[in-house]
Amino acid sequence: MFFDKSLVARFASSLVLSFVLLTPCFGQDPSGRPTETAPTKPTKKPPRKPPVKSDPGPVTVTLTILTDPPQSEVFINGDKRGVTNAEGKVQFDRLSLGHYSIEVRKDGYSPMLRGFQAGSEAPTLKFTLAANLDSSVKEFDSLIAAGKLTGPESPNAIAIVNDLTGKFPDRPEVVRMRGVLATKLIESITPTINTTATNWRAATRDEISRALDAATNALVLKKDDTRIQSEVAYLKGALALRDWQSANESGQAQSDLAGARAEFENALRFAPSFAAAQYQLGVVLQSMGEIGEAEAAFVKVTQLEPRWAHTFVALGSAYQAGGKYKEAIDAYRRAIELDSKQAKAYAGLGLARFMKGDK
Repeated sequence: MFFDKSLVARFASSLVLSFVLLTPCFGQDPSGRPTETAPTKPTKKPPRKPPVKSDPGPVTVTLTILTDPPQSEVFINGDKRGVTNAEGKVQFDRLSLGHYSIEVRKDGYSPMLRGFQAGSEAPTLKFTLAANLDSSVKEFDSLIAAGKLTGPESPNAIAIVNDLTGKFPDRPEVVRMRGVLATKLIESITPTINTTATNWRAATRDEISRALDAATNALVLKKDDTRIQSEVAYLKGALALRDWQSANESGQAQSDLAGARAEFENALRFAPSFAAAQYQLGVVLQSMGEIGEAEAAFVKVTQLEPRWAHTFVALGSAYQAGGKYKEAIDAYRRAIELDSKQAKAYAGLGLARFMKGDK
């Protein structure tokens, strides 16, 4: 196929010219370098309209009330507004800014009132109510005055104190009640201890047992009181000695005296100058055949209680059992000087003088 060369040349010239006209950005300035196109002007944006403000309404807070104990009534400005739940919590929504009077009440507790400034204070308030013990204190004082210290009668002072101690151990009212009751219990057992020490046969087993119960209750109230500890041990020993003597007199199987001895020795560890415990220890030791130890115990009692005539009778008996007749005679005579009605002293004196050879 043959082409017209002149036609081809004209087509190429036209193509070059079109390319030059269509791409002005590649033009050259007189120096031969390409020229830059002029920047286009940015279009103007319409002015921004200010946002429309909406009215938020009045400012409020949510008030949370926490109470101990739970299920307490809550009053705001004198009006009852709710009750705390089982966890001791209640909330009040949309509370306007301002000052409020918040009060919490519950039966058996003293009410608690405080102010609250909504907006400037933290919107959570905690109330811890103190139990109102006025009625309990009044009942306790009445029972003390009536001498109803322990059971089996009900109500009694020890029951009230034990209940309040479990709930409010550190309340001043409860501490006072424990001290008063402990003192009264100790006072109630003192006559029984004195009787067992000076007139053993006059103290019944029931009296000793009741005194032991009172002393045990007193020890619960004052655990670190060494005097009460010694008296509890003494009364335990007295019961053991009484049971041994009763069994011995009735011809029944005798109980072991070791328990009584251990309790009297324990009482003396707490209170070395406890004359009653020292005397009863001497009685037990002599009954066990330990004459020398019994003699030493009775000598200590005469030093602690030099006016106890029965102690000199017991000492004379110990001397006589040990063959010390002269010392026994002196002890019996001292007992008669203190109490001329001591029949055992006269009998012991006659026997000691006979054994000594003074017939």
